[in-house]
Amino acid sequence: MIKPTKLTDPKNCIIFNSYNILAFLKRKEKATYQETLKSQIDILGEEANDLFLLSLNFLFALGKINYVEELDSLELINETK
Repeated sequence: MIKPTKLTDPKNCIIFNSYNILAFLKRKEKATYQETLKSQIDILGEEANDLFLLSLNFLFALGKINYVEELDSLELINETK
């Protein structure tokens, strides 16, 4: 289980990175992998590289995002379907 502690830096946390990815995809609905990574680097700096794939895996496992291989893009899965 992912549980933050009082010593956890929010910027270096999968949950925070996942939130930022979801917020970005809510604005765009579909974005390329590189666009999404660049948005995270703009927010968090180079540290975003370390947690980016882990955050994507977390969101994919929760069923929040989908990867479209043909377009190399990520899309937000609409929860109101």
